[in-house]
Amino acid sequence: MRTFQKKTHTAMQDPKLPADNRKRPETSAIPDPRTEQTAADVDVVIPVYGERPQALAATLSASLKQTYPVGRIYVVDDGSPEPVSLPDWAKASAQIVLLRLPQNQGISAARNAAIALSNAVFLACINTEVLPDPDWLVTCLDYLFSHPEVGACATRVLPARPERLLTRWRMRFQEPKYPEQSGPTPFAHGHAVLFRKQAVDAVGGYDVRFRRHHEDSDICERMKKSGWGSHFVASGRCISVQHDSLAELAKKQLRDSGWYSPAESSLVRLYFHLSKWTLVRAARNLFKGRLRFLPVDAAIWASALWIATDRTLRFPRTSADVVGGASNRAKTHSQDGRK
Repeated sequence: MRTFQKKTHTAMQDPKLPADNRKRPETSAIPDPRTEQTAADVDVVIPVYGERPQALAATLSASLKQTYPVGRIYVVDDGSPEPVSLPDWAKASAQIVLLRLPQNQGISAARNAAIALSNAVFLACINTEVLPDPDWLVTCLDYLFSHPEVGACATRVLPARPERLLTRWRMRFQEPKYPEQSGPTPFAHGHAVLFRKQAVDAVGGYDVRFRRHHEDSDICERMKKSGWGSHFVASGRCISVQHDSLAELAKKQLRDSGWYSPAESSLVRLYFHLSKWTLVRAARNLFKGRLRFLPVDAAIWASALWIATDRTLRFPRTSADVVGGASNRAKTHSQDGRK
C-alpha cells in the first residue's frame, strides 16, 4: 500500500463538470499523492437519527483511527427523538462538528447539510453503526486515484457477530451480495461510500425526496449520467455493529416492500406482497435445508404486518393524505428492487 504524505497547502475545490464534456470528467485539479508530495482533503459525514450513543462513539473512533488522516467529521443530528450527544472525548475535538437539523428531514437532507459546509476534495459518507477498517480510507483513495473516471466507491460491510441467527438471516436476505473482484457496480451501497466531491456537486448532492433509503442508488445513477462511475473495491472492509432484532428486521422488510406509513402506502398491497414473498422465501429455505430460517421467516412476516396494521388502525386518514400518499408511492415504486 502506498504511503500518502500529509498535505502542506490548501487543496483547490474542483470545478464543476462542463456541460459539453460530461462523459469525460476532468480530474486534473485533484492532487495525486502518487506524483506530488501532497495529500487530498477528506471530510467525513455521519448522519444520526436515534442510533445508540455507543454506536456513534464507535463510528467516530473508527473514523479517527484511519491510517490516512481525515479533515472535519460532520455529525448530523437529523431531528432525533432524543437530541444526539457526542462522547465527552469528541466534544473537546475541534475536528468533530455537530450539526442539528430543526426536525427530521431524512438521510439525504442530513448528508446534504454537511456536504454544503465541506470544501474537501473527497467525502466519506459513513452510517452510524459502521466501523471502517483502519486502512479503509487509504484503500478507497488509492482506488480512486487509479481510476479517475470513478466518482464513488464502496467496499464490503460485514457483521461484527455473523454467527447470530437474525444477523445471518439479514445478511442473506436484506443485504447486498458482494463480488470477489473490484470493478463497476450499479451503485455504491450507502453504508460507507467515498465520493469525489466534484462528482457530488455535479449532480447537486442527494435528492431529499429519498428520506429513508434508495438515496444511494439515485445519486449514483445521476452521477453516471454526468460521466462518473460507481465501483466496488474488493480489498476494503467495514464492520457493522448493528443490533439485529425482529422489530428492526421487520421495519426494514416494510421499507423494502415499499410500505412507509398509512398515508403513503396500501395495507392491502402490503399483505399480498409480504405474504407472497415470505412463502417463496420459506419454500426456498425448506428446499435448501435452511430449516433454522423458517421460524425467522414467519416471525418477521407476522411482526411486519402487525406493525403496519397497528399504525393503520391508529392513523387518522384524510383525503389530503390519500393524494399525498399516491404521489409518494409512485416515486417509491419506481425505485423498488434496488437494494
